[in-house]
Amino acid sequence: MGHYLKNNNSWRGSAEKLLEFWEGLMCPTIADDLFGRNPLVQSSWDYLHAINPGIADAESARRFWSIFEFAFTPRGVPNMYESVPKWGSKFLNPFTDFLPWWQYDYKQLRSYLSKFVEFPIKTSLEKGQPRLLLTSVDVQDYATPVVLDSYEKQHDVSVNGKTVIAKAENGSSSSSSGRWYSEYGNSENTHIVFYDGIGPDQVLASALGKYALDHPEIEDKATGTVRQLWDGGYLSNTPLRELLTAHKNYWMEYLRKTRGSGSNRSITRTPELEVYIVNLHPLAPRDIPEDKDLIDDRESDILFHDRTTYDEQVAYVMTDFVDMAGELAELARSKGLSEKVEEILDRKAKTIARVDEYKFTTYRDLLYGKPRISKVWRIDRLESAGATFGKVTDFTPSTIRGLIRAGEIDARISIDRMEVVFAIEDLISDGIMSIEEGDEIIKEAREVLTTEQLLYRKRKEEVIEAYNRFVKIIEAKDIPLDRKEVMISPGRDIVAIVSKADNAKRV
Repeated sequence: MGHYLKNNNSWRGSAEKLLEFWEGLMCPTIADDLFGRNPLVQSSWDYLHAINPGIADAESARRFWSIFEFAFTPRGVPNMYESVPKWGSKFLNPFTDFLPWWQYDYKQLRSYLSKFVEFPIKTSLEKGQPRLLLTSVDVQDYATPVVLDSYEKQHDVSVNGKTVIAKAENGSSSSSSGRWYSEYGNSENTHIVFYDGIGPDQVLASALGKYALDHPEIEDKATGTVRQLWDGGYLSNTPLRELLTAHKNYWMEYLRKTRGSGSNRSITRTPELEVYIVNLHPLAPRDIPEDKDLIDDRESDILFHDRTTYDEQVAYVMTDFVDMAGELAELARSKGLSEKVEEILDRKAKTIARVDEYKFTTYRDLLYGKPRISKVWRIDRLESAGATFGKVTDFTPSTIRGLIRAGEIDARISIDRMEVVFAIEDLISDGIMSIEEGDEIIKEAREVLTTEQLLYRKRKEEVIEAYNRFVKIIEAKDIPLDRKEVMISPGRDIVAIVSKADNAKRV
């Protein structure tokens, strides 16, 4: 987003800028250098691992000791954080109180971010700019996440019947300082925090974990207290629900204002969303963890992996209901019942209006303001070799470059897989293929398209054989040639990816 705004509202070059960002975070360690330059060290660990599988292999050992150097020595990670030792004697425990525990000062990251982003980030629909949403969690009230928005609110907010005006940076109360604020909590305990667009504090509030020093703090206008914000991943590491809610709230208000002003706008309902979910944690690790390191690592993956499958299903169902209701309304209008349709649409919704954020919602709001999803693309990843607890804090060049290469493969395979699934769904929706036929093709396609099968279990020859079998099934179907190619082409790309790998296995 920062590059987009600095580059005259163009995404061109953003991938290169992202790589530059990660290049600046790479930091070699003693272990990274030792394992990379000394084959004897690497072979010794692998030999010990072969004799006793309870001992780590060379790659796991390299990562573990690199993470240890970053997290548990004063060195830290340049451009990211400084590691700060702390001593405590809360329980007078001789087994722990003589050893330090560590916190992390992210002042370096704050400075580093400013090299890539011109803060604050303030975007708008009127300028045709994208919207940036970040999520955080209030550690004193985590009933709901704190959603931080680059779009300005369309209305002022009131507390106890009084309008609250944000303060400008000079301390004066002025509406010119904008309407960037977040409301969160429940009806019994509501919080309102103001900010001036997305700045470094908002970025860090959405990213800093439990052991960070100086978490961002912000005043709550509703209670007069100061709130401390942590990484929103503790509540939802894939905030699809928060995205849908923010999208719905913005467009419901926009459409109400449009109708109220009588302006002739081309947008008459909430635009559809096409969502890409990039899962940073593996969904299908191969092995059952047995030692403490892998148990802790697996727990972290479970806590922070993508949990949006149900939210996606609900969104699809609501999209279908909204589309069906819209078609029924148009049918009624065509039969001369326009006045009755408008009367029904202007009625207050009954059940959903009991929820605070939906108060005064009409059936028209539900029909034209409900967020609709056209597609959800899921980019899944596999567990890489040498996984160990704390892997998200491994900033060695070997690891980061390896993750970039693996991410490119995972993304291509995931997108290819989704293209086949969407193509089959379109054929079923258009009445060209039955549901039973679609299920048959998807079942066969799994032999070609399942990432775990491709990179963990299948040899290259088996993948090619499965692909050829899949092609024969598609070619035998009585469907248009261009539709066949849409399904066959992604499989061809997957075979090409696997063919470049060493016996179809990740190195």
